[in-house]
Amino acid sequence: MFNILIACLYLSLQLFKKLSAQSYCKTVILPQKPVLLENVAIFQPILSGDASLSWTLESNLLILKEACFYWLVDDEDPVGHEIVDELIKRHHDKNIVKLSFPEAPESINPKLFKLNAVLSQCQQDYCIVLDDDTTLPEPSLQMMLADLAHCELVTGLPQYREQGDFYSRLLAAFVNNNASFTYLSLLPYMKPITINGMCYGFKREQLNTIGGFEPILGCLTDDFAMAEHVLSHGGTIRQTTFIQLIATSVDDAKHYFRQMHRWYVFANILFFKQNNKTKAIIFSLHGLPSLLLLSLWFTLFFNFSVISASTLLITLIVRQWIIAGSMKGLLLSVLSESLQTLHLVHAFMSKKIRWRNRFYRVDSNSQFTSIKK
Repeated sequence: MFNILIACLYLSLQLFKKLSAQSYCKTVILPQKPVLLENVAIFQPILSGDASLSWTLESNLLILKEACFYWLVDDEDPVGHEIVDELIKRHHDKNIVKLSFPEAPESINPKLFKLNAVLSQCQQDYCIVLDDDTTLPEPSLQMMLADLAHCELVTGLPQYREQGDFYSRLLAAFVNNNASFTYLSLLPYMKPITINGMCYGFKREQLNTIGGFEPILGCLTDDFAMAEHVLSHGGTIRQTTFIQLIATSVDDAKHYFRQMHRWYVFANILFFKQNNKTKAIIFSLHGLPSLLLLSLWFTLFFNFSVISASTLLITLIVRQWIIAGSMKGLLLSVLSESLQTLHLVHAFMSKKIRWRNRFYRVDSNSQFTSIKK
């Protein structure tokens, strides 16, 4: 009976999140007049290492034909330079500005180091920071630009392409099952507290009035830091319901756990900076469900019975219907959620992260140290 109560509470929370996200989606007003893309700058800090880098960069060129692309490459990244140079040669008719940068000084965020430098060179009114593994559909861009009439910072909704091997699809399952539930389900009850670092936008003049990127150069994550920067100056954030498509290859289990560890370290930092009310809302909607699901698994393994097995099976089927509306991807979806508590515990125990080819020990978003492997 206790298991059934846990299952009912778990499914109720999942259904509540879905209905909350749908409620927020109904409030979205579609843009009536598109913004000319000639007035839009796309900032893309580039670091080679992902097999789909060239394809992703070129996809954005073909989709957002009139926008100005600022490609920000490291001096010591010959592969990145080779990819960028080839694309510029192939698309000589596009508006592309290539900039190369030395290694960022110690305790300075490498991504923000490049964004801070390019902001002073930009002439377009609208700026979009777009990760080099992310494709931005034009309707998503236009929705972000329309929202900037009502806020200082706007962010999109990530969606991974379901491709590659097992661990790539497991990562995609985690993001795609949680993105709308995580970002949208909270919004009927609280204002956005952060942004999706894979894609966010702002008006150039508005950001310059609060110092541009300069005040947050010493923060490890540009997304959390940008959100805090804007909010601390009385600005507001808007979360769009339109997606950006991410194509990232995950090499193996080690790569998968390293990626998840990094995300959870930053999530913990963000969580503990909130007030008690916000913490309670976040924990109830995002922390508690995974713990309830884990308790059902524990009961099955340590006190097996037909009732516990049946309860778990029915719970997983109903859960998948709530999240996806079908049974497609059930096993990966369940596995990704069941591992969340493990990722959370790991993030508490270890503050060492790897960001592509860089290693850091993270104490807070503004206190981090580069370390050797």
